[in-house]
Amino acid sequence: MKTFFALALTLSALPISISASINPAIAQSTPVEPTVSIRAFNFPTFYIRHRNFFGEISPISSSLDRADARFTVRSGLASSNCVSFESSNFPGYYLRHQNFTIVLAPNDNTTLFKNDATFCIKPGLASLTNVSFQSYNFPTYYIRHKNFKLYIDPYSTDSVFFNDATFTLVAPFIP
Repeated sequence: MKTFFALALTLSALPISISASINPAIAQSTPVEPTVSIRAFNFPTFYIRHRNFFGEISPISSSLDRADARFTVRSGLASSNCVSFESSNFPGYYLRHQNFTIVLAPNDNTTLFKNDATFCIKPGLASLTNVSFQSYNFPTYYIRHKNFKLYIDPYSTDSVFFNDATFTLVAPFIP
């Protein structure tokens, strides 16, 4: 097993080591596996998913919802110190930002794609026992939801931003 976080979170199949200092409570309270689902911090019944190739948060009820809300955590395509999220039901497709909107797109193996599909896991902005996802190529930007759609937005000290940019990695849905 390889270490995912410096504080002993392990992902059995993920060959990365992230040296970010993350609260050890994550290791005790958040199941993390190579395949994950990602819950919104301030909408605890909503999860990150793709729908029609756009990223959003929504409640999960159908088998399609569950499949769209499962992601394989890969070593970052642009940096092994970060991660990329590959769709479980569309292998080879990754969450990436494009024009500041999170979309699901096929890996075209370009440097731009790799940079746009790489996110660094940071301690949660609203809660240190959760996580936030910093854009690799726009390091002052974080994934956040706004009107239930996913974007990368510039860091702000506003509590709404903190809440919208904080997530919990959880055991994956079973499709």
